[in-house]
Amino acid sequence: MPKKDNINLRKLEHIRIVLEKPVEILPSSFDKYRLPFRALPEIDFAEIDTSIKFFNKKISMPFLVSSMTGGPEKGAIINRNLAVACEQSKIPLALGSMRVILKKPEALKSFVVRKLAPSVPLFANMGLVQLNYGYGADEINYLIDGIDADGIFLHVNHLQEAIQPEGDTNFKDLIPKLAKIIKKVKKPILIKEVGAGIDLKTAKQLENIGIKWIDLAGLGGTSWTWVEGYRRDDDLGYLFKGEGIPTDEALIAAKKHTKLKLIAGGGIRNGLHIAKALSLGADLATAAKPLLKPALQSPEACLAWFAKIQIQLKTAMFCAGYQNIRQLRKLKLSLISNGNY
Repeated sequence: MPKKDNINLRKLEHIRIVLEKPVEILPSSFDKYRLPFRALPEIDFAEIDTSIKFFNKKISMPFLVSSMTGGPEKGAIINRNLAVACEQSKIPLALGSMRVILKKPEALKSFVVRKLAPSVPLFANMGLVQLNYGYGADEINYLIDGIDADGIFLHVNHLQEAIQPEGDTNFKDLIPKLAKIIKKVKKPILIKEVGAGIDLKTAKQLENIGIKWIDLAGLGGTSWTWVEGYRRDDDLGYLFKGEGIPTDEALIAAKKHTKLKLIAGGGIRNGLHIAKALSLGADLATAAKPLLKPALQSPEACLAWFAKIQIQLKTAMFCAGYQNIRQLRKLKLSLISNGNY
């Protein structure tokens, strides 16, 4: 019999587990590649430009802070610190799951950060499976309006839900249900996995019903299957912690066979990984776990992490002779296998 769901307690448990337990599938799938090396790049490091346009707003680099937590207790601290840092660094921010607001409207205040981040893309979040649990376009629009979002990520996570003691596991007919609400939702819907990857068949189905952006969020970073496993009395989560699709494989397949805009999540841990992801076809890269501890500390800690990965990205571009992101994306197939992986 499933546990009674206390969302706040569950989110606090998630934060504790991610901070304290081994939950990452290592190494990152991007570590099997290396960038082409130019002995004489013929460019000035100071002139390297990592900025791009995303949702009609200029951002400092092709990186998005991925969704972290939906619990109001520590979630408010995390969201505020990230929003302040994202605004200063010009980096888009995706908030954690906001379903708690639909049950407890007073929780909205922990997500209201638009005044702290007025000029960067900001995204709401809810589980796609909730379309089978009484929620629809009206509730999605309510979440979007509540934080003045530029769009909403609807996350897909059937394996996590199967392992989660309180999991919602009715994933039946979600594609047609999503198709019916897309035009009723006032802002773009983006689809994301949570660490097990999006396969090509699903990516094509999403494209066919009108979805434009997906975050592949594959194996190589935090395994939410493993996280939920720590909350069980058996070994089910540990057994399935490595099941899914590595991010690089999901990215290569979706880039080759669809016209979707692709976000590479799952194993992005530094600026070099960002460069490799873009060279493989991603439009943006994203991460959450490396920012969890800084986000619990202060905006300054988040700013320091952003500055670090931007220098790493610029250094990757410099060693390969790329002066801007457009050039980097043109060399999608120039990564070569690293035998030391």
